Amino acid sequence: MGKNCKTLSLMLAIVTVLLSGIFLYRYYIQQALYKENSAHLLATYTQVNRTFTLFAQRNWNVLSDWDANLQYITDSGNIETAWREFANRKSSWQYSDFYMFNENCDYLTASDRKGTADSIRNVFQKMYASGQAVISDYTASNGKHKVVFAVPLSKSFTPDNVSYTGVAVSYDVSTVENMISDNVYGDKSSCYLVNARGSVILSLESQSTFLAGQDNLFTYLKNNAVFSENTFAVMQRNLEQTTEGSAAFHSNGHSYYLVYQPVGINDWSIIGIVQADAVNSADQRILRLTLAMISALAVCLLLLLLRLATLHTSLKLQHQKAMHEALKKQKEQTDQLFWGMTQLVDRYAVVDLVNARYEYHEYIRDEDLYSHTGAYQELIDAITRKYVILSDTENMKINQLLDKDYLQKVLRKGNGILKIEYGGRTENVYMIMNVVAVEWDENDIPLKVMMIAQDIGKRHELENLANTDGLTGLFNERYFSRVLHQKEQQKLPFVLYYLDLDHFKPVNDTYGHDTGDKLLKEVARRLQECSRNNDLAFRIGGDEFALIISANMPEPLCRQTKDRIIRSLVCPYIIDDKTLTIGASCGYAIYPLESEDTSKIRILADQRMYAEKEQNHQKTESPAR
Repeated sequence: MGKNCKTLSLMLAIVTVLLSGIFLYRYYIQQALYKENSAHLLATYTQVNRTFTLFAQRNWNVLSDWDANLQYITDSGNIETAWREFANRKSSWQYSDFYMFNENCDYLTASDRKGTADSIRNVFQKMYASGQAVISDYTASNGKHKVVFAVPLSKSFTPDNVSYTGVAVSYDVSTVENMISDNVYGDKSSCYLVNARGSVILSLESQSTFLAGQDNLFTYLKNNAVFSENTFAVMQRNLEQTTEGSAAFHSNGHSYYLVYQPVGINDWSIIGIVQADAVNSADQRILRLTLAMISALAVCLLLLLLRLATLHTSLKLQHQKAMHEALKKQKEQTDQLFWGMTQLVDRYAVVDLVNARYEYHEYIRDEDLYSHTGAYQELIDAITRKYVILSDTENMKINQLLDKDYLQKVLRKGNGILKIEYGGRTENVYMIMNVVAVEWDENDIPLKVMMIAQDIGKRHELENLANTDGLTGLFNERYFSRVLHQKEQQKLPFVLYYLDLDHFKPVNDTYGHDTGDKLLKEVARRLQECSRNNDLAFRIGGDEFALIISANMPEPLCRQTKDRIIRSLVCPYIIDDKTLTIGASCGYAIYPLESEDTSKIRILADQRMYAEKEQNHQKTESPAR
């Protein structure tokens, strides 16, 4: 189940990566197309901008020429002829009116119409205020939207006692639209001339229908379009600052490009709005085809991966089935082995390290030592309470040796057997336990172990007799040499203390050897009290003793331990109602700090002990009492 979830998670991750890659690729191409097409549209509408600028320049040139020739017309007296000439040009110029005007908005047209035009007053006032030619739009009294070009006269002209100071030509906006441009992309594009506030001055394409009669670009786009990110605000700012740029938006189910550039007149800008599919439909088809091919390849890849995963799962199931059969056969063989072992061992327990449970079997005693089954930690605690370690692993306790993590570390597949010798804390019991792994996972880490115990009491008693001093019960010199050799082989740090009793011979001479033996036993007892469970005390011979502290101790602590031992040994002894006082000399050496050769450590400790003994004899001679 876990492996299936892992495979499914991997497949989902691959799908996510592929979809993310496709999305990023599509986004990158869309951005590239947007930049390229925006640049192309800006170049296209630059031509429209130039056409409008030429149209405006032509009208200013005509008005400037009229101003220059006005003095000549006055001198020649052919005013009516000149006006008729302008009136005749109306059909070719397609203007609405050609007229002179003054500050009071009095006007005189080429067709000899006179009157006052309040609707255009703002345009005239703007010209008089600046003193320069202007172009602007206005709404005539008949409701028509018009564009006007006006220049001030260099000299006033006064026919019929009315003084005129400016000349202007106006066009219907619809006429200008037809003159300036034809639709760039048919009915899918619109072009407008707008001011910095977004107000539409005129349409520069005859079929411009995007705004559908609306007179403000900003208002319409704000209510009917969705821009990407903050491009709408950027567009507003650029138009106010009369700089060029582009934007993209969605409106009424279509995507649009919007490009804009200043025309160099007032605060006006050319706005081009084109449906996106009119510009990049071919590119979009290629993009969709590319994405479809990538998606198809991705699907094929996923199907291939799915097939490989299915095949892997099938092979794994077959392997697991074969493993199950092999384990079943192995279990049968193990059961047979267990039956045979029951004829040789005293007791054993099978431990499930994964679930921390055990099953215990007893074959010697009538009563079980432990519960038949239970938590593994309970079994460890029960063994720890009853027994202590006797083997060379004296620096570890039983609960550490039987810990799950320790067993899984030392009993990897093929690593053999963990052997533990242990004895009773309160009774003369000696046993050996062999811990064997019987089941492993795919990484060769033990899942189950068998703990096989045998009583070796008789053998251990014989070894004890060979290794201990018959009088004091301490270990003897034979075992002392063996321990030093083992320490050297295993590179285990220790501190060796050599001790010799001072003034012991007078006790023997005065009170007899029986009292001397009792004194030696009491010295041995005190020496053991100065040591820990994993430390070893020895009687080397006569009144010489040794103590091995199994630890890596600094020099100050070694000296403190020595002083503590001396203080314990020199305290008065009460033996057979007699108070006896003896002295003690002690020397110590640290392994491997002072030497990696245990024989040199032994010699060094012995030399220091005799050096101290010599110092003690020089200080005083203290007879026994």
